[in-house]
Amino acid sequence: MTLMPACKCARPATSPGSCRFSYFSPGQSGTAISSMNALAALLLLTAIQIATSFAATAVLTVSPLLADTLGISARWVGVYTAVLYAAAACSSIWFGNRVHRLGAFQASRWRLALCASGMLLIASSHVAGVLAGSVLMGLGYGGITPASSYFLSQGAPLKHCSLLFSIRQSGVPAGAALAAVLVPAMVQHLGLPWAFLAPGIMGLLAAVAFTARSAQELRQTAQSGSAASTQASVWSLLATHPPLRMLVLVAFVFSGLQVTTLAMLVPFLHGFQQMSIEQAGLLLTLLNLVGVVFRLLWGRCVDRGMPALRMLALSGLLGALGFAILACAAFSVVAPFMLFVAAAALGVAVVAWNGVLFSEIAILVPREEVGRATGLCVFAGFVGVVVMPTALTLAIEQRVASGLVFVLGAMLSLHVGWLTWRRAPRKGA
Repeated sequence: MTLMPACKCARPATSPGSCRFSYFSPGQSGTAISSMNALAALLLLTAIQIATSFAATAVLTVSPLLADTLGISARWVGVYTAVLYAAAACSSIWFGNRVHRLGAFQASRWRLALCASGMLLIASSHVAGVLAGSVLMGLGYGGITPASSYFLSQGAPLKHCSLLFSIRQSGVPAGAALAAVLVPAMVQHLGLPWAFLAPGIMGLLAAVAFTARSAQELRQTAQSGSAASTQASVWSLLATHPPLRMLVLVAFVFSGLQVTTLAMLVPFLHGFQQMSIEQAGLLLTLLNLVGVVFRLLWGRCVDRGMPALRMLALSGLLGALGFAILACAAFSVVAPFMLFVAAAALGVAVVAWNGVLFSEIAILVPREEVGRATGLCVFAGFVGVVVMPTALTLAIEQRVASGLVFVLGAMLSLHVGWLTWRRAPRKGA
């Protein structure tokens, strides 16, 4: 069964109506047998985003236990993170250049299959299997955002653009929160291998069952067989669209800080704040759930007139607050509720930002360039994810060094907040 668009919204949108799609059976190219609107397609893409985020975060939620099983130091989590996101960075650029002719739905199907296969390899509980699994999950994870951004840019009403992109991006913290709740519980009740084996099997079955295709995917091969080779370099977008440079910088810093926080929070709380793995996982869940809520709130605020750069500036200030609290906890005793305040502030700051950022890309560049521009920003984000956690999580076993990492996080967040505040449009400008 294939997914065929019955209409296509112009960009920018000229009416508040959403784009609608219809299912057609092969061989029945003119008769609709059922229908699905753009919201259903958005939810489907968001579900895939949740699944791939779950896979990418699962190891981080039980990293001390997995390190003990593998017989290696807990600081290996930085290497795992670097391998996963280095593969994702390469995948984002490659896929961003080709999404216009591969299509969002079928590409998402294969990305889901890659992530699921990576989970199965990690279930082997061998160092080689974990590293190979991280490569496969990175290759799958890197192409998800350019694919769904390209799909949404083809028909999303401009007046709801930030909210729709934020709904899609809410799948990332939602998947991370789900992993923080389920994976430790599965380890406790089923054992470490099944905590990865069961989701991996489910992901592969879902990828096999997912056969929806859009008309764009059916016709692009004939229309653009050699289009990718004739396009200018993706890096030329930075010259032709200068505002992309600030978005690339924000993606680099906030992505790096986001994954550094995810990688360090549980080991820091468990090792230096006398929390159990379950209690530390609860704070990680709080961080991600706050991120989900504020992705939607930020998207709605921007759609109603708040400048996107102003929102990013506020995120930087809140990030500085959250990291400052964690730094204080590393160097002195803080009230337990302050750790919850830090987790909530960091959820708003380093988790909730990118739905609005990706919607700005879709508004800034022509729609045929959205996949490439999104891939470029995703690449910058993944480079930040590779560089920062690789270097900073080396401090994961030392209290004072962890505190210095949090101080650096506060300084970087504050710097991004200052830069974006300066460039945000003023009232009446």
